[in-house]
Amino acid sequence: MLIMALIAAGACVTSLAAGLAMRARLARCPVAGASAVSVAGLSRWGPVARALLRPDRRLAGLAIWLMIVDTVLALAAPWPLMLVVDYGLGRHRPPAWLPALDGLSPVTLAAVAAVAGLLLVVLGTVAAYLVTFLAGALAERMTLRLRAGLVTHMLHAAPQEVARFPLGELTSRLGADAAAVSETVAATVETLIPDSAVLAGMTVVTALLDWRLTLVVLGVIPLYAITARFRNRGLRGAQRQARARSGELATLVAEMLARIPLIHVFDRARTEAERYGHASARAAAAAVTALDASARYTPVTDTLPGLGLAAALVTGTVEVAAGRLTLGGLLVFLAYLSSLTTPVRSLARLSTVVARGSASRERIAELLCLPALEPAGAALRLGRATAPCQGAVAPVRRLRGPAISLEQVTFAHRAGHPVLTAASLDVPPGAFVCVTGPSGTGKSTLLSLLVRLVEPQSGRIAVDGRDISGIRLGELRELVTLVPQDPWLQAGTIIDNIGYGRPGASHAQILAAAGPAGVTSFTSALPGGYRTQVGAHGGLLSGGQQRRVAIARALLRDTPVLLLDEPTTGLDPATESRLIDDLLAAARGKTLILVTHQPRLTARADQVIQLSDGRITSAGAARAAQRVSSL
Repeated sequence: MLIMALIAAGACVTSLAAGLAMRARLARCPVAGASAVSVAGLSRWGPVARALLRPDRRLAGLAIWLMIVDTVLALAAPWPLMLVVDYGLGRHRPPAWLPALDGLSPVTLAAVAAVAGLLLVVLGTVAAYLVTFLAGALAERMTLRLRAGLVTHMLHAAPQEVARFPLGELTSRLGADAAAVSETVAATVETLIPDSAVLAGMTVVTALLDWRLTLVVLGVIPLYAITARFRNRGLRGAQRQARARSGELATLVAEMLARIPLIHVFDRARTEAERYGHASARAAAAAVTALDASARYTPVTDTLPGLGLAAALVTGTVEVAAGRLTLGGLLVFLAYLSSLTTPVRSLARLSTVVARGSASRERIAELLCLPALEPAGAALRLGRATAPCQGAVAPVRRLRGPAISLEQVTFAHRAGHPVLTAASLDVPPGAFVCVTGPSGTGKSTLLSLLVRLVEPQSGRIAVDGRDISGIRLGELRELVTLVPQDPWLQAGTIIDNIGYGRPGASHAQILAAAGPAGVTSFTSALPGGYRTQVGAHGGLLSGGQQRRVAIARALLRDTPVLLLDEPTTGLDPATESRLIDDLLAAARGKTLILVTHQPRLTARADQVIQLSDGRITSAGAARAAQRVSSL
């Protein structure tokens, strides 16, 4: 027995040393190798936990082992008390496997027991610290991977499906809900394993002391299970409602902050503040309801340990009087029983955490169910296949653009309200095509279809005879570039936004693309020139300046097909004419499709496409062949 105790002590010290070494490594590099995790679904906690824990299985394994060590130390903590009471004060002879205690005075035995107890406490606190640190680090790494996996999934999902969720709602799910799911997995590991081990260990040890007294105390456990069942029944719905209200509040805040100029122009600050106050009150009320659903059973769970203690006092007194249990054994039993409150309460709180995490898991599962824009397993080429140009050479290829055709294409944003109905179109190679028609007839939708931001309900779209639905997205992005009405600028400098179109482009290449787009004409008047910050969504630039930056970005991308949606909106006639001249020269040989209402532009087009009532008509197609033959 002594040898076994020494082996156990050595294993405990070795485990704590390994935990300290892992702690030091994580402190130096907390997220090394923490890449995105692929989670197929979130319908059950088992697959979620395995997917999130698998990349850190060594860290998780060490944390679990230290939890067991901490449990063993906690179980050993009351035994020095028994040594003093039974072998020091009670004058009982020590067992054969502790010969060193034989003959010691009560004071000496008390000192030995005190040192042993203090050592157990110190080792236990170190183990508890390591468990807390490693479990927290594990939770952060799981959250990182889950968020990265969610972002990756959404970036590959169909844009029109992602657009169904408001920006604030997506932010809430990626933030609070992802953290709640990871924290639930971590809390389950950190709570369920050690607390279950503590309960099992206490049951075994107390049964060895006195099995009758153990049975009496165990009778309280089913009452905990019944209480948790009733609490979870109402808690899950309340937590789901609270998470939904929190998401609605985040959505409202995101939309409100994006509309601050509009709010000022129409003097709606007070109204919007009241609207936020109401939404915030609803979110707070839902959170309080969820809190009440959890807390209302706390008096019951706090009373149950007292019930067990009362039963143990009566039964333990009977057992000591009958000689079946020593006084020291009763004190150890009562010490275990008093410490039993902590793991039982932790397990009861775990049900609350799981209920909260389940609501978040369901909200994240909705995002993971979004259909992918490209079939699973298809390789995405996010970079360019061609080698970057060198020097100050303009990034425009003098290549003939491909032909584009639509065959009986039908598309509707909402069922029963088609924007395009059996639309057919043939664009010759290298043609300059203008698309015109009344507002709301599907001109922008047509461009989105060509670049596969949306998918048609029926029909076929082809580039050089190839159905674009069968072209890998990476390859399609090398063929077609879109400049939308919203320029899609991001926070950063003008040169950052232009360079976004072609990663790795040189400064000279960016300037060569900026010239034909007319960017140089206004950057020269800016204090920072090309290094001027554009602000969130390009808000520090005018509308016309934003569009010219977006055109330069598309020219730098240098694809055979260029789609532009109202690129001259907000420009004066002289600037518009100069921009179109430079743009046509830069896009010479490309297939250029431009949405416009300007007669000056349609007069210069090889082909004019008219959209009306979901139908396409075209005229002037013969000029395209003449333009291409002159290249």
